[in-house]
Amino acid sequence: MTRARRMLWVPALFVGTSLAIAIATGAAVLLYDAQWLVRGIDAVAVDPFATGPGGVLDGTQGLLRALAVLLGVATVSLIAGLWVGNGRQSEETVPAAARGWVGFLVALLLGAGFTAVWEAMAGFEGVALAQGAGLAFTAALPAYFAGGVLGRLGGFAAVLETSGRRQVRLGGLLGAVVGSVLAGTYLGRPVLAVTAFLGATVLAAAGARFQGWIFDRVPRRRLVLHSPDRPELRFEAWHTLIPEKTIHLLLEGERDLAVDRPPAGDWRLAVESTLTGDDAVFFVGAASWSVQPDRRPWTMYEPDAAVRALAHRGFGWDDDRMASSLVPEQGGLTVVAEWEALRESLAHSRPLGELLCSLRDAEIKRAWIRGSHGRLPDSLADAGLAAGMEVFRYVGTMEGSRGPPHLAPRRDELWCFSRAPDPPGPLPGMKSLSLPAQMGDGGQEGPA
Repeated sequence: MTRARRMLWVPALFVGTSLAIAIATGAAVLLYDAQWLVRGIDAVAVDPFATGPGGVLDGTQGLLRALAVLLGVATVSLIAGLWVGNGRQSEETVPAAARGWVGFLVALLLGAGFTAVWEAMAGFEGVALAQGAGLAFTAALPAYFAGGVLGRLGGFAAVLETSGRRQVRLGGLLGAVVGSVLAGTYLGRPVLAVTAFLGATVLAAAGARFQGWIFDRVPRRRLVLHSPDRPELRFEAWHTLIPEKTIHLLLEGERDLAVDRPPAGDWRLAVESTLTGDDAVFFVGAASWSVQPDRRPWTMYEPDAAVRALAHRGFGWDDDRMASSLVPEQGGLTVVAEWEALRESLAHSRPLGELLCSLRDAEIKRAWIRGSHGRLPDSLADAGLAAGMEVFRYVGTMEGSRGPPHLAPRRDELWCFSRAPDPPGPLPGMKSLSLPAQMGDGGQEGPA
């Protein structure tokens, strides 16, 4: 996906090149005749003194006015297309982008058809209606649909990363330069205007195919579920075609609660690395959960009813997975807790030290507590040591996912409370830290 994000400038390059060829070819057809003389002042060009000394100047001014009209129409059409395309700045731009490319290809083919008729019928050139149609088919329509493609591509790029729009702008500008150079170099005999338009169509088709290559490798949002009581709480499903995979997210605002599967370096994957295949797990808070193997028994205690209900709908959790107490009924399992959910539950039940003593009495293997870095209280160490447990502390070191879907950097702080004296060992994506310096009697430092 990172490679695909870095190639966003390529389809913009094809759009800019095709549009520049179309506008330059249209200008050549509308402003010059078959002998490449300025249309309407060919007699002046052949005999400058036939119409008096001001004939050349008047003809040149007329040419500049006509060129200004053509470029003005193309610019306005391009801006209008960009405005329409920018109205779809979301992850769901793939169908709209496909329609934009189809419109651009059809506009270029119409331009090719018009220039073929124009070149084949000499009398057709002098009709005002034909010149107006030529302005529409060779400048206005291609510019409008090119702007729509660039606008939608820029909207999609904005979802991927902050530099995505810059890539689209630079690619489009570079394409405009390349297209202008190609048209100025090869347009005319033996390259006809219709040939130039067909060449621009082939380049646009290549740009559409390349954009499809990018979209196939970037996740797209396929499902959104909302909580009826809390609009900021939602469930999303993202699907990628190549390689084919699906990511499920439980979000509260911009904060990701549950992720299936977590990104590399996530604290949940670090905890999973310490589990064997048949270890039972007790989760506290949906934010502590990650998808589990079928053979692994697990249960969940979630104090927030809205989160619990949405997780039921999105992840398809069964009712028998849900626990009614902070202390698991069976022993010998691993507790994985998210601090916000745990703190909310403790505020209505018991102190943390009493909970850790209850977990120790239940003969759990380990208890993991996760919180944002620097947000977990130092009293955790005192509570764990007072409960007769070994305490270890880790912090995440991995970057997040710039998206889509966007996931925050993995700067989680993770505490481990273990009945065994041996530390859990190195955790992927995390580094161990010393425990807080100020502890109660009997405190000890964790691994450095």
